[in-house]
Amino acid sequence: MARVLTTETVHARERLEYWNEAVSDAYVRLTCDAPGRDVVGDIRVDSLATLELSRVTATAQHVRRTPSLIATAAEDYFLVSIQTEGVGAIVQDGRTAMLQPGDFALYDSTRPYELRFDSDFQQYVLMLPGPTLRSQLRTAPELTARGVNGSRGAGHLMIEMIRTLAADIGVLEPAAAAAVAQSVEHIVVAGLSSPPRTRPCRNPSWRRAASRSRHASVPGCATRASPSPPSQPGCTRR
Repeated sequence: MARVLTTETVHARERLEYWNEAVSDAYVRLTCDAPGRDVVGDIRVDSLATLELSRVTATAQHVRRTPSLIATAAEDYFLVSIQTEGVGAIVQDGRTAMLQPGDFALYDSTRPYELRFDSDFQQYVLMLPGPTLRSQLRTAPELTARGVNGSRGAGHLMIEMIRTLAADIGVLEPAAAAAVAQSVEHIVVAGLSSPPRTRPCRNPSWRRAASRSRHASVPGCATRASPSPPSQPGCTRR
């Protein structure tokens, strides 16, 4: 049965504190800040054997997984964020993946990361045990914060499978759950291993990249880091 964590009945003065507890309950230990120290949102969490699939819908916020939080709890997961609404950024290992609807990216709970959202957004988040993914995808630590375009190929198949699973997970027979979870793991590995990719953005002004991506005639962002030479791209979407 799904768990639903929502600010709907929480007083405005207490929403940010509640949301901090909610995101830490749904995922791993996290800290969250928000404009005006207020956030409105909900998280629906479903379990499938060793996997957890959630859908988070919320207002602007900045989420961090800090070294001190990592030290307090030995939580070893890989997470895959699939953007469905709004624009988001995942920052880890010196890289920034800008996500627009249909894009996804991987991040590792055993190392610091940040999730940044300037406005309302929605994501599916898939949580997989760290040892499981490392055993199937040896390059996993090198793939964090590298956006993947889910418009075609294995990435597209992964997104469609996640959407179907989110709709049907409540009616899956227990006997089928383990087999479906294994299939999800395999398609995630295929999606992360296959192009087309978005290029990670190393420009710290990620908000400008997000803003430009909304108004560009071709989806994505194209910024140049300063004071780098003009030929070096900061963030380019394919």
